[in-house]
Amino acid sequence: MKRFFAQLISDLETAGRDRVHRVLWHIYLGLACCLLAVAGFGFMIASAFMALSTVLGAQTAALCLGFVLLVLGGLLLALSKRGASRTPATTPDQAAVTPPQADMAEAGSIIAFTAAFVLARYLAYDKRD
Repeated sequence: MKRFFAQLISDLETAGRDRVHRVLWHIYLGLACCLLAVAGFGFMIASAFMALSTVLGAQTAALCLGFVLLVLGGLLLALSKRGASRTPATTPDQAAVTPPQADMAEAGSIIAFTAAFVLARYLAYDKRD
Protein backbone atom coordinates (compact mmCIF):
# COMPACT_ATOMS: atom_id res chain seq x y z
CA MET A 1 0.00 0.00 0.00
CA LYS A 2 2.85 2.35 0.84
CA ARG A 3 4.48 1.64 -2.52
CA PHE A 4 1.17 2.39 -4.27
CA PHE A 5 0.94 5.86 -2.70
CA ALA A 6 4.63 6.56 -3.39
CA GLN A 7 4.12 5.64 -7.05
CA LEU A 8 0.95 7.76 -7.22
CA ILE A 9 2.73 10.79 -5.77
CA SER A 10 5.65 10.28 -8.15
CA ASP A 11 3.28 10.12 -11.13
CA LEU A 12 1.52 13.30 -10.01
CA GLU A 13 4.83 15.13 -9.64
CA THR A 14 5.93 14.04 -13.11
CA ALA A 15 2.61 15.10 -14.66
CA GLY A 16 2.76 18.46 -12.89
CA ARG A 17 6.34 19.02 -13.99
CA ASP A 18 5.42 18.23 -17.60
CA ARG A 19 2.50 20.65 -17.48
CA VAL A 20 4.71 23.42 -16.06
CA HIS A 21 7.31 22.82 -18.78
CA ARG A 22 4.61 22.99 -21.46
CA VAL A 23 3.22 26.26 -20.10
CA LEU A 24 6.68 27.81 -19.79
CA TRP A 25 7.48 26.74 -23.37
CA HIS A 26 4.36 28.54 -24.62
CA ILE A 27 5.26 31.65 -22.60
CA TYR A 28 8.82 31.71 -23.97
CA LEU A 29 7.57 31.15 -27.50
CA GLY A 30 5.05 34.00 -27.16
CA LEU A 31 7.73 36.30 -25.78
CA ALA A 32 10.08 35.47 -28.68
CA CYS A 33 7.25 36.16 -31.16
CA CYS A 34 6.56 39.53 -29.55
CA LEU A 35 10.24 40.50 -29.66
CA LEU A 36 10.50 39.51 -33.33
CA ALA A 37 7.33 41.46 -34.12
CA VAL A 38 8.74 44.57 -32.41
CA ALA A 39 11.99 44.22 -34.38
CA GLY A 40 10.03 43.79 -37.61
CA PHE A 41 7.89 46.82 -36.81
CA GLY A 42 11.05 48.84 -36.19
CA PHE A 43 12.50 47.86 -39.56
CA MET A 44 9.20 48.67 -41.24
CA ILE A 45 9.17 52.15 -39.67
CA ALA A 46 12.80 52.71 -40.66
CA SER A 47 12.13 51.76 -44.27
CA ALA A 48 8.98 53.90 -44.35
CA PHE A 49 11.04 56.83 -43.03
CA MET A 50 13.69 56.32 -45.71
CA ALA A 51 11.08 56.14 -48.46
CA LEU A 52 9.19 59.20 -47.22
CA SER A 53 12.33 61.23 -46.56
CA THR A 54 13.39 60.96 -50.21
CA VAL A 55 9.99 62.24 -51.33
CA LEU A 56 8.98 64.70 -48.58
CA GLY A 57 12.19 65.45 -46.72
CA ALA A 58 13.42 64.18 -43.35
CA GLN A 59 11.40 66.53 -41.12
CA THR A 60 8.10 66.00 -42.89
CA ALA A 61 8.64 62.23 -43.02
CA ALA A 62 9.34 62.15 -39.26
CA LEU A 63 6.26 64.28 -38.63
CA CYS A 64 4.04 62.01 -40.75
CA LEU A 65 5.34 58.80 -39.19
CA GLY A 66 5.04 60.26 -35.70
CA PHE A 67 1.46 61.29 -36.39
CA VAL A 68 0.58 57.83 -37.76
CA LEU A 69 2.13 56.11 -34.73
CA LEU A 70 0.35 58.50 -32.36
CA VAL A 71 -3.02 57.81 -34.00
CA LEU A 72 -2.35 54.06 -33.97
CA GLY A 73 -1.45 54.19 -30.27
CA GLY A 74 -4.60 56.21 -29.53
CA LEU A 75 -6.77 53.69 -31.37
CA LEU A 76 -5.23 50.78 -29.49
CA LEU A 77 -5.73 52.61 -26.20
CA ALA A 78 -9.37 53.32 -27.06
CA LEU A 79 -9.90 49.66 -27.97
CA SER A 80 -8.36 48.52 -24.71
CA LYS A 81 -10.55 50.89 -22.70
CA ARG A 82 -13.66 49.81 -24.60
CA GLY A 83 -12.90 46.14 -23.98
CA ALA A 84 -12.43 46.80 -20.28
CA SER A 85 -15.71 48.70 -19.98
CA ARG A 86 -17.73 45.82 -21.45
CA THR A 87 -17.35 43.78 -18.29
CA PRO A 88 -17.73 46.22 -15.43
CA ALA A 89 -16.66 45.00 -12.05
CA THR A 90 -19.69 44.60 -9.84
CA THR A 91 -19.13 45.35 -6.20
CA PRO A 92 -21.77 44.40 -3.70
CA ASP A 93 -23.47 47.24 -1.92
CA GLN A 94 -22.03 47.54 1.57
CA ALA A 95 -25.46 48.17 3.05
CA ALA A 96 -26.85 45.03 1.43
CA VAL A 97 -24.13 42.78 2.90
CA THR A 98 -25.00 41.68 6.41
CA PRO A 99 -23.07 39.17 8.46
CA PRO A 100 -24.91 35.92 9.16
CA GLN A 101 -26.64 35.85 12.53
CA ALA A 102 -26.46 32.71 14.65
CA ASP A 103 -29.71 31.33 16.04
CA MET A 104 -29.97 30.70 19.75
CA ALA A 105 -30.86 27.11 18.84
CA GLU A 106 -27.44 26.78 17.20
CA ALA A 107 -25.60 28.30 20.14
CA GLY A 108 -25.50 25.03 22.09
CA SER A 109 -24.02 23.08 19.19
CA ILE A 110 -21.46 25.81 18.53
CA ILE A 111 -20.39 25.79 22.18
CA ALA A 112 -20.18 21.98 22.23
CA PHE A 113 -18.14 21.89 19.02
CA THR A 114 -15.74 24.56 20.31
CA ALA A 115 -15.28 22.74 23.62
CA ALA A 116 -14.64 19.42 21.85
CA PHE A 117 -12.15 21.08 19.52
CA VAL A 118 -10.23 22.70 22.38
CA LEU A 119 -10.23 19.45 24.36
CA ALA A 120 -8.96 17.47 21.35
CA ARG A 121 -6.15 19.93 20.79
CA TYR A 122 -5.24 19.80 24.46
CA LEU A 123 -5.19 16.00 24.47
CA ALA A 124 -3.28 15.79 21.17
CA TYR A 125 -0.25 17.56 22.59
CA ASP A 126 1.80 16.05 25.38
CA LYS A 127 1.00 18.55 28.14
CA ARG A 128 2.95 18.29 31.37
CA ASP A 129 0.87 20.08 33.94
